[in-house]
Amino acid sequence: MINLALVGYGKMGKMIESLLDPKEFKLTGTFDVTNPPKTHLSEVTDVAIEFTNPANVIGNIEFLASKGINIVCGTTGWYDKINVVKDIVSKYNTGFVFASNFSVGVNIYFKIIKEASKLFNNFGHYSVSIEETHHTQKLDKPSGTAISIAKYVIESLNRKEKYTNDSSDPSDNELNIVSKRIENIVGNHKLVFESQSDSIIIEHNAKSRRGFAEGALIAAKFINCKKGFFKFEDIFNNLT
Repeated sequence: MINLALVGYGKMGKMIESLLDPKEFKLTGTFDVTNPPKTHLSEVTDVAIEFTNPANVIGNIEFLASKGINIVCGTTGWYDKINVVKDIVSKYNTGFVFASNFSVGVNIYFKIIKEASKLFNNFGHYSVSIEETHHTQKLDKPSGTAISIAKYVIESLNRKEKYTNDSSDPSDNELNIVSKRIENIVGNHKLVFESQSDSIIIEHNAKSRRGFAEGALIAAKFINCKKGFFKFEDIFNNLT
């Protein structure tokens, strides 16, 4: 039995709660801005799933780690502070796993785009770009998932060296990410290869938040009783 806290009790937190198997998890608390864990966490907790926002995530990680609680972090927009988080995890000798997207489908999608990008190395007449669309409440732009897609494409496609966001005139070595925010869109990502002859679009569309929640619970079971800093994409092969 894993004692589990939900830090961030919006739509994602409620979806995770709805999927909890009482044979595997005991919910020790739900926390948000009105009852933050720093002042309201009282029950013994093994793992916390953190889905909040970029402004609060580092403080939440620091507090939870200081209490010896292992962390599943689904918040994005903090990756420029990744070394700070690594230091926190090391300082408190806790366990931490994060992802730009915990969806099983998205992690399969990552593997598909890695292989697809390699195929286009010999066909330089194809341009490549990324399109991502999310709900209007999403604060970070581009999405963490789009950034992950860009990094995987850059690793596999020799002619791209860095990504840019919403550029009207990207250079030849830049991979442009077009970001859109539309009401009631859970999450849509497209990798687009374009030539004068045709278009090849590799797309993932999230129907609901369920896939993210399912993956976060898989991550919670993985990180329970472990120490160290992990990226969900890196351990995904060992979970399937």
